Amino acid sequence: MPTVAGCDRCGPQVDAGRSGVATLALGTATVAAPKVTANSIIMLTVQPPTTPLALPYVASVTPGTGFTINSLSLSDAAKVGWLIVEQ
Repeated sequence: MPTVAGCDRCGPQVDAGRSGVATLALGTATVAAPKVTANSIIMLTVQPPTTPLALPYVASVTPGTGFTINSLSLSDAAKVGWLIVEQ
């Protein structure tokens, strides 16, 4: 595999437990992610075929446990993909 400056991972797959999809219920989702740390960057993207009613964002992080995704709309039910990257 090639070496990429600034990357600690190469290849087509992400380590298990560092990515997934959560479905918002009433604008929130709690994600179990034991690999999340205080230095993690959590990237979110809405997944088809859903359309968010408002902006989904990471509301809280508990290192070693997981994180919470909230939407600015309390009735949001969008599917949200997430990816954990260490800085």
